[in-house]
Amino acid sequence: MTERYWLILPNGGRQLIDPRQFDLAAVAEQARRLGGRLVAEAVAPPPAPRPFEPPIGAVGPMFRARMERLHACKVEYHVEINTRPTVRVLGGYYKRRRLVRVYSHDRVTGRRPLEELFETFLHEMAHHLEYTEPQSFQARACGRVPGTMHSALFWRILGELKARWAASQRA
Repeated sequence: MTERYWLILPNGGRQLIDPRQFDLAAVAEQARRLGGRLVAEAVAPPPAPRPFEPPIGAVGPMFRARMERLHACKVEYHVEINTRPTVRVLGGYYKRRRLVRVYSHDRVTGRRPLEELFETFLHEMAHHLEYTEPQSFQARACGRVPGTMHSALFWRILGELKARWAASQRA
């Protein structure tokens, strides 16, 4: 934490003092003799710059482009980045509409980090691929079991997508 020095004059006026240009002890003594004072004020450092985050409108197309590098989907899907703040729900997949929805904002912390949003997108895309093209992942049919949200096939697909993404980041 740095400090700023102010010379407080007897009439209430204030003057900022640069400690590199003045002897602070001498300025403080002179101010005291005139009826003023020298005050040190703590100054917080500027906040660390946040990493660049693309506008919400660009996130969906960016995720689609990333997905095209990971896997060429045979069945069309729609992506919606929803800004409604949520507490626990990060996203959802709607089978009939083939809609991948990702919630971009947390009710407490605000906008979620881009990496977390992409993880959620991959999760929902694994649901899409499980329903629409299980054969692409060595399965004869969808591995869904009633009452079970995530099947073994789902986890295989998600693991494969994440591994492909990690490999693309190392290259």
